[in-house]
Amino acid sequence: MLSSAQAQTVVSDSSPEQIRVAFINPGYGDHGFWKDVRDTMQAAADQFGYELIVFDSNRDWKLMIESAEKAFALTPPPDYIIAVNEHQQGTRIILEAEERGIPVIMLLNDLTDAQKTSYGRPRKEIGNWILTLTPDNERAGYEIATSLIDAAGLANDEQIPNKLCLLSIAGDRKTPASLQRLDGLDHALSQYPVLKQQRRIVANWSFDEAYRQTAALLKRGECIDAVWAANDDIALGAIAALEEAGRLPGKDVFIGGLNWSAQGLRNVAEGKMTLTHGGHFFAGAWVMVLLHDYINGVEKPRSNPEISFRMEAITRENMPSFEEVLTTRDWRKIDYAGFSLADAPSGTEYQFGLRPSGGR
Repeated sequence: MLSSAQAQTVVSDSSPEQIRVAFINPGYGDHGFWKDVRDTMQAAADQFGYELIVFDSNRDWKLMIESAEKAFALTPPPDYIIAVNEHQQGTRIILEAEERGIPVIMLLNDLTDAQKTSYGRPRKEIGNWILTLTPDNERAGYEIATSLIDAAGLANDEQIPNKLCLLSIAGDRKTPASLQRLDGLDHALSQYPVLKQQRRIVANWSFDEAYRQTAALLKRGECIDAVWAANDDIALGAIAALEEAGRLPGKDVFIGGLNWSAQGLRNVAEGKMTLTHGGHFFAGAWVMVLLHDYINGVEKPRSNPEISFRMEAITRENMPSFEEVLTTRDWRKIDYAGFSLADAPSGTEYQFGLRPSGGR
């Protein structure tokens, strides 16, 4: 029997004709980023009339493999599986789906180039790997870094300091999203010598680890003028350590994060964070749009199985445009069918993103 922490059939009144989609969620189902992914996916699945079966893996890659085994053991098998290359465990899911003839979609974390070289690409060497949807993590990493320079200038009467001692805190060492965000950071470091990286540490996406490591560095007297954080939890952990040490985030130290989390948004509004990048949890909904179009024969997802979308930075200046939908977090208000290309003219591109009005 599946535990409620590992699997939940979210739609109970399915019919034999209803399309069944299994989502192997690498994160938690009741809080954090992956809850938002799951909830936006559920909202879109409901609108399109699909049954969604979710397996939560609680940020444990071993549990994620168990979740995959349970997804493959469903009777009858799911019509589609959505998986994530968290900790680079995606290949085993893709290969087993190929063996069983179940179409699989990779979400948010694609296979790395090295994995693709070894195992193959969607709709080519691996026929049942039908789609990949990923955000532009590299651009996000770059924009977090440049926001630190801009904030330092604003706090110093438009005079950017000669040097900003930078603490960079990555998510993990293997997940593609983490590595791509670091690529964006490295690009910014090469362009802006004012950013002097003192340390690059890994916090495993955790508030607690970011807090502990930042506090330890501060106690050792490390120079920290700015913190580049791979997600909001990391940024918030660093802020807690900085404030405990008597520092003033937004005034004498500058921190940027990513995820559009509720607490991250509050810290942006209070001026403690330069921005929270993100919107990529809407990939849960966007992947349902792509699947809907694929099922209905739309050319775009069939001819181009590897699709990327841009994330957006929320700052104090543009926050009012996003505030209503992000405050309520009622993802059902958005018309996801409006993002479909089913009735669009030939050549139209996908425009995935949260519009200021909260929908499309």
